[in-house]
Amino acid sequence: MPQLRFHGVTPARLAPVSRTLVDQLSEATATPRDEFTLECISTQYVFDGQTVDAFPFVEVLWFERGQQVRDVCGEAIHQAMREAGYPEAETFFLALSPSGYYIAGKPLAQDGESDSR
Repeated sequence: MPQLRFHGVTPARLAPVSRTLVDQLSEATATPRDEFTLECISTQYVFDGQTVDAFPFVEVLWFERGQQVRDVCGEAIHQAMREAGYPEAETFFLALSPSGYYIAGKPLAQDGESDSR
């Protein structure tokens, strides 16, 4: 955790920028590199009865870390997407609750507790 889901982005274009991106995100969030997951989701868009070019966007699923960290991560993702050839990609953050995140059948935290993995 965090998990980044890339839509409309090819693995071949993401791979060259992935190391630097994870390094920047790891530093910004104080999270070990091996806790990040980058996933390219095959996306096909349909509009007016035709398939159309995919618009690239990034979903970030994580435990909330505050506006300042979110801004730094958003800029790092934007820069990586530009370097990968996607100048107009969008990013959005989805905050998960540690009490709703289970590892080996157990919640990461009880309600009221927090864990920022």
